[in-house]
Amino acid sequence: MRVLITAYIPSHFMQIVPLGWALRASGHQVVVAGMADVVAAAGAAGLPAVRIGTDGGFSAHVKPGHMAKDAVPAEYLTARQLADRRPWDQMGHWWRLLVQDTNHLFTEFAEQWRPDLVVSEMDYNGLITGGLLGVPTVFHRWGPDLLAPLIHHHATGALHDICVDRGLPGGFPAPDLTLDPCPPSLQFEGLPAATHFRYAPYNGVGTVPEWAPATAKRGPRIAVSLGMLGAQTMHEDWSRSLIGTIGAAVAGFEDAEVILPLGTDAADRLGALPPSFRLVDPAPLNLFMDTCDLVIHHGGAGTCLTAASFGVPQLVLAQQHPAYVGCAEQIAGTGAGIALHHDSVTTDPSGVGTAVEALLRDRRYRDSANDLAVGMAGLPSVNDMVGPLEELAGR
Repeated sequence: MRVLITAYIPSHFMQIVPLGWALRASGHQVVVAGMADVVAAAGAAGLPAVRIGTDGGFSAHVKPGHMAKDAVPAEYLTARQLADRRPWDQMGHWWRLLVQDTNHLFTEFAEQWRPDLVVSEMDYNGLITGGLLGVPTVFHRWGPDLLAPLIHHHATGALHDICVDRGLPGGFPAPDLTLDPCPPSLQFEGLPAATHFRYAPYNGVGTVPEWAPATAKRGPRIAVSLGMLGAQTMHEDWSRSLIGTIGAAVAGFEDAEVILPLGTDAADRLGALPPSFRLVDPAPLNLFMDTCDLVIHHGGAGTCLTAASFGVPQLVLAQQHPAYVGCAEQIAGTGAGIALHHDSVTTDPSGVGTAVEALLRDRRYRDSANDLAVGMAGLPSVNDMVGPLEELAGR
């Protein structure tokens, strides 16, 4: 079986990497198609790739603090409220430009390579290419996923004419199957039917840091994870307030250790750190998450699912974007963590400190996080998804 994986956002693609490995290990051919940043992520993961176009991709167009423009400091909006307020018409225009500029390149490659199946992270081109070639398509969710059904609904209208002109009389196609690595207990209710499987933590490649083993720690360990943009999201006032708040909150814990993976070259910019902090170079979370007692993060799906799979409580400081806020809401809903507004770091630092202390001292959060991990462990493995995909492709 020949499987074409398409992606636009590298962090979403990383959720598909374990499936790519499973398919390769089962003897199937896999190629990842995307722009430069997706191709780089595929190469790092050891998956064959083909670059589409000359654009640098999503990462090249995202500016530091890009989510902050959606912030509404006066009120905390829910993920559904934020989703309703998305500029869907403006986004639909951008989707049209993306498809017009690149879909013929995806299709030309696919016509030459002749895949039996297309797996996509809802990057539009994957579903359209599969429809044009008449091969089954699979949508691979990336985490707690309120947005994807809304994206598909609006894309159906925005891309209808382009799809008809390209040779799809029914317009923008729906996937034949949806795979979901997010456990049902953490996923939003009311989403289209999906096949759930066990999340396999993959946060990039790297070597195990010397400080990572559990034997190297004495007190509670807290990891601070800021996702794809890393240090770029750490605005000066916000970062200083966060560091000071965490430092004060853990001062009463003997030998507490706060892992700040912003790179040792950031020392001059960050200034003097509390004694509990360890400034380290970035490393994949899955290499040390099992040694942590708490993770503080931005609401990214990869961080959320990695921490959940290891049974680690979470403090989610989400900017006002439906994907991040949705992740925060779902984690809080399981009892495995606490959700706070991103701006509370500067507007209510005492609340952040209280949350940190509660997550470390109140056993209920750890118990709920363990329950979540046990539920995830009971799901079918990613290897078990190969058979259904073979059946879908008629192989």
